[in-house]
Amino acid sequence: MMNELDQALYEYLLSHSSDMTDEWLSRRNKESGSLYSKDAAPELVKKLREQNKLFNTNISKVFIEEEEPYKEGLIPWTKMVAEDRVNSNVPLHLVIKQFGVFRAVFLDFIESFVTQNDNLAIKHGDIFRWSKKINIAFDKVVDLFSEHYNEVNNKLLTEKEKIILELSAPVIPIASSIGVLPLIGKIDIERAQAIMESVLNQSSQMRITRLYIDLSGVPEMDAVASCELSKVIKGLNLLGVQAILSGMRPEVAQAAVEQGINFSNTQIEPNLGAALSKFEW
Repeated sequence: MMNELDQALYEYLLSHSSDMTDEWLSRRNKESGSLYSKDAAPELVKKLREQNKLFNTNISKVFIEEEEPYKEGLIPWTKMVAEDRVNSNVPLHLVIKQFGVFRAVFLDFIESFVTQNDNLAIKHGDIFRWSKKINIAFDKVVDLFSEHYNEVNNKLLTEKEKIILELSAPVIPIASSIGVLPLIGKIDIERAQAIMESVLNQSSQMRITRLYIDLSGVPEMDAVASCELSKVIKGLNLLGVQAILSGMRPEVAQAAVEQGINFSNTQIEPNLGAALSKFEW
């Protein structure tokens, strides 16, 4: 059950929220290009103030609420700020460092509350209890923030990797409804799946009816990737696209045969030049 001292501390912290933010910002150093730099642009400082104000409002509730209610208020904040920091390319360790700076500010203001309120008969036990509460709260926030930061960062990396993989499989139109897909580099399961999705979409958008898939630049392709390649060919056939393979290296062909992957229904040529020479232009 909340007591009057806890309520008084809570109200004190809320009334000094702007002062706490000012103190936190005054402790910044000059760090070129950093969101937390002392000479950061005014719009960035404004954003920091708004985010910090919301943080103060929520974490101060640790003194008047049970754990779960105040924690529920902090989860949306950690998600919002984590996404902002990832998109702003702020490293996680720098954010955690600022949590430490503001934790010290928070504890300083609890100390100020104690020294300014001798009439409240605050005991050492109260101070210890408040310090313990706020330290536990900050630790939980850092854990939550780190978790959300990593989730957002991993999602962003996955999206970037997907784009890179898609760009590594360009369908090049060489004539009306005719395209070439030059593949270069090792093809593993992840890349093979990305190629399948990208090539099917590109072929459909370009209204391709014949696609030359050149493998001369592929030095290695494992069994699973070979299986995915056969799925690409089947998918193209379902779209009405004739797939023609060229330039398959002996080691790639051997790996496919050993795994029982059958390309017998697919036209295969020794190289792209030979494949194109058979087409009536």
